[in-house]
Amino acid sequence: MQYRSKLNILKQISKVMDNTIIQNNINNKKNIQVPIITVITLSILLLVGPTVVNLSAFAQGNTANQAIGQAQSSTQLGVCVSGTGTFVSCNNLNAQNQQNSGNNALAQQGGSGSGGNLANQAIGQAQSSNQNALCVSGTGTFVSCNNLNAQNQQNSGNNALAQQGGSGKGGNSANQGIGQSQTSNQNSGVVSGGDTTGSGNNQNAQTQTNKGNNAAAQSGGSGKGGNSANQGIGQSQTSNQNAQCVAGGNTANSCNNTSNQNQANSGNNAVGQQGGSGKGGNSANQGIGQSQTSNQNAQCVSGKDAIVSCDNESFQNQVNSGSNVLGQK
Repeated sequence: MQYRSKLNILKQISKVMDNTIIQNNINNKKNIQVPIITVITLSILLLVGPTVVNLSAFAQGNTANQAIGQAQSSTQLGVCVSGTGTFVSCNNLNAQNQQNSGNNALAQQGGSGSGGNLANQAIGQAQSSNQNALCVSGTGTFVSCNNLNAQNQQNSGNNALAQQGGSGKGGNSANQGIGQSQTSNQNSGVVSGGDTTGSGNNQNAQTQTNKGNNAAAQSGGSGKGGNSANQGIGQSQTSNQNAQCVAGGNTANSCNNTSNQNQANSGNNAVGQQGGSGKGGNSANQGIGQSQTSNQNAQCVSGKDAIVSCDNESFQNQVNSGSNVLGQK
């Protein structure tokens, strides 16, 4: 179970970083090949298990993998079949909260051997919620088969790295990533012989806040390889809502979809690179990306009136004050 949870983080953060690179390329309006997704994925691989670390090919140099990961998953199913009325039943409620203030910190000093310095640092948070509710009533359905989901992620942890190259081959290589991912799937169905009131509603609230930074300092030595740094910060939110109400009488305040998504990032990517006397030079890739997706579908069939029902409302907000800062010499 622990292996699957960690592997799920890998998949979720990989998607986040995909969106990060796409958004970064759009914002820059340039066709820049930024391989952040590849290196960030490698750094997250540490979450799968220690065997990945032991398979390092840089046996003679310095190799370090650091990761902090949080994963939450919830699956809820409610089914009500009543010959008469259904009252305050088969409602799904999910609340997920993640907070991280831990840091990854590392210092490496290169020697005269081959391999150089290699460091992978990652902080990842992933939340997933699946809710399904179905009500079938011979008469009326009241305040039933509603889905409510609330997800919150907060990170203030940092990735910090210092590398000093030696006289050996390999140079300095650093990969740092911070990713937050939230996914919510909600489905509700209500069939009533009479009235449907306050039922079959889907409500989703997702919040992501990142204050964590990626910071790396690299100083080249006399060996080959130079300095290479890749940094990424990504936030991703996805909401899918489907509601269907069929009533022989009235449909009131039912089968409404509401989604609120909020992302705030103040984290920065900062790299300082000092070239040495060896070959290779300096290379740096940085990206900050925010992605939000909301899909809503609602259908109402009423024998009489449909009142305040089958409405779709989606609110999305993104705030970024983070920066990409790079110094090369």
